[in-house]
Amino acid sequence: MNKLKFTITVFAIVIVLSVSGFAQLYINPSSIALADAYSTKARGAHVIGWNPANLGLAGNPGFSMNFGLIPLTPIPSIQISNSSLSPFMLNDHFFTGGYLTDKDKEELLDYFPDDGLHINPLIQMRILEMSFGRWAFSIGAEATGALALPKSLFHLVFFGNEFNKPIDLSDTNVEMQSVVTVALAHGREVTIPVLSDYVEKLSAGAAIKALIGVGYAGFDRMQGSITTYQDRIRFDGDMEATYGAGGLGMALDIGLAANINKKMAANVSINNLFGYVKWGKIEAEKVEYSLFTEVFSEDFSDIDSVMDAAVQTDTSYSVGEFTSNYPTYLLMGFQYDVLENFSLYSTLKQYFSEDLAATRIPKISVGAEYEILPFLPVRFGFAFGGIESFQWGCGTGLNFRSYVLDIGFSQIGGMFNHATGFAFSFGQSIRF
Repeated sequence: MNKLKFTITVFAIVIVLSVSGFAQLYINPSSIALADAYSTKARGAHVIGWNPANLGLAGNPGFSMNFGLIPLTPIPSIQISNSSLSPFMLNDHFFTGGYLTDKDKEELLDYFPDDGLHINPLIQMRILEMSFGRWAFSIGAEATGALALPKSLFHLVFFGNEFNKPIDLSDTNVEMQSVVTVALAHGREVTIPVLSDYVEKLSAGAAIKALIGVGYAGFDRMQGSITTYQDRIRFDGDMEATYGAGGLGMALDIGLAANINKKMAANVSINNLFGYVKWGKIEAEKVEYSLFTEVFSEDFSDIDSVMDAAVQTDTSYSVGEFTSNYPTYLLMGFQYDVLENFSLYSTLKQYFSEDLAATRIPKISVGAEYEILPFLPVRFGFAFGGIESFQWGCGTGLNFRSYVLDIGFSQIGGMFNHATGFAFSFGQSIRF
């Protein structure tokens, strides 16, 4: 069947997702520990995806290189979340060893949103990150996407088949995109007369990103249902999807950053401006598939041939080239240095679309960093909104003059056993 190509593409991107990365906001140990309250803190190559204007401010090394265990052998930063499942829910309902009554099952089903279970595995791997004074360079593999499973499937698991009641599959959704990014950023001090009376130092910056598409797969339309009767099962489905292999695109980051005074700093940036990927350098196709049949009990032994005969449409055709979005987002950050070794941070993140795991719900992050010793920081952060709804993070490291090691951990959707996801990142840097 031609729909096999689409299925293979989806699974290929899922595999890439599990070993490469999530686009857009570049996560690292410090950003995870601060729950993304990181916009004003980013320096060196870490400014890419945050604010390139930070390269024009103090605190940037003359040279830096970020890596995992050893250079050019990156360790992925992992963030995995879902809309419903938490350790508390699993321990309280699934792993008890007890019998679930219909009331228990209904309470359990209430954990799942009406539009189904949404899964967001967000993983990122930066292959090479370097900075040279006011310049930064990055190469990374990343993937963006969203998976949705309809609530009706979980109703089927808990209650089994109910005669004459359709199992609606229309909320099933897949959209995934895997891209290799090559980014170059620059920032420098500027003078804007209107702002010169309000800030001590002002910097402007930009980053250009070349996007090399690996694969894209997404549903354009998905409708379907399965209905059981006492003597038969009815299958009714209609799917249209698009997939592509090989793509090229670009995106632009621009920003301003300011030291307001000795204690306060602020910045603003628009990231992935005009971002897109044009697919079809290798292949770009539409997949259409539909079926309708009623399988009676006496035909169950030969269900394969019955299902093959039920296919009404099973085709794919070339669409030349098509373009997918590379979501644009706004960042606004503020920093207040309470003491020489104690700083507070905040960041607002706002996407402008609802595709590829982006949401128009703003995310507000607040965080703090305290240096117990000059080389031993402790970081905490909390965030509200966005696709995560709630996030908290913590982290530490060894920050010496020429060598930095950082670790960050975060939970999403709740705290401890009530969390529905987590994030982890480990990284090292050499700087001079």
